[in-house]
Amino acid sequence: MRSVEETIIEQIRKAAEGVASSEVRLGIGDDTAVLRAPREGREILLTTDQVIENTHFVRHKHPARALGHKTLARGLSDVAAMGGEPLCFLLSLCLPEWARGSWLRQYIYGMFQVAKREKAPCAGGDIARGECFCAALTVVGTVARGKALRRDGARPGDLLFVSGRLGGSELGLSGLLSEASGRSAAVRRHLFPEPRLALGRLLSGLRASAAIDLSDGLSMDLARLARSSRVGAEIDAAAVPLFPGASLEQALHGGEEYELLFAVRPAARVPASAGGVRLSCIGRVRKELGVVLRTAHGVENLEPRGYQHFSGDRNGSRGE
Repeated sequence: MRSVEETIIEQIRKAAEGVASSEVRLGIGDDTAVLRAPREGREILLTTDQVIENTHFVRHKHPARALGHKTLARGLSDVAAMGGEPLCFLLSLCLPEWARGSWLRQYIYGMFQVAKREKAPCAGGDIARGECFCAALTVVGTVARGKALRRDGARPGDLLFVSGRLGGSELGLSGLLSEASGRSAAVRRHLFPEPRLALGRLLSGLRASAAIDLSDGLSMDLARLARSSRVGAEIDAAAVPLFPGASLEQALHGGEEYELLFAVRPAARVPASAGGVRLSCIGRVRKELGVVLRTAHGVENLEPRGYQHFSGDRNGSRGE
């Protein structure tokens, strides 16, 4: 008779059967996974992330399927921001009593819907019992040697672009917490973000000078990119693409967008859209340090104010 732990592992293993990779020689079922060395001309990407109960989600507000989707999508978004492609992922779960049974089945289902679509197999992980739910995810990816997109390559004169429309996730979170319809576009935007993997690969080919995914809000992540590149930035408020119904405030400071912010040389030819995702030029990189916002009333400093979910604390420490 299987133990509870063995039953859960078997549940995950069965869900993982539909996602395979020739790069994963040995996956779930042994002490460690075995991966093939990257093919010539490729480099390895590694990223890790956590999803913690009452820090990143509220149990009675966030459906299990959506949370499983977001857990993997967040990690894949980091790979997208580097211009890479996923190779596999490792999943470690801390499970309280309430998270077992149907909740866990829905969580696994949501995660492996993303895994199948993005061809990202689960190569292993760990399970433990605890007082609150926590998922720790490690994603392994690859990128062409020397082609990884970084945060530190932006130069004065570069143009700044962003994918998609911003503010939808925070608008959706507000609706979710106020018990608005779970079918609204903004609520769905918050619950089911999409990692921009195809766009990241396109940007690598375009030789984008710098890139970052928008996990903590445009104002905060742009400040990070500028700081890493030792430059400043100016964005045009009128050029920031707004999600329908979202305010400029939500677009500038709302987190969990998982769109890509990137810089390109002025001569680069950036398409108006990529894979059905809108690409908008919102400003430029400048020599003077700091980030400023140009509005109809003039130029003002844009302070980084990333959103701290569920605490109301905009201190930028969320670390998404």
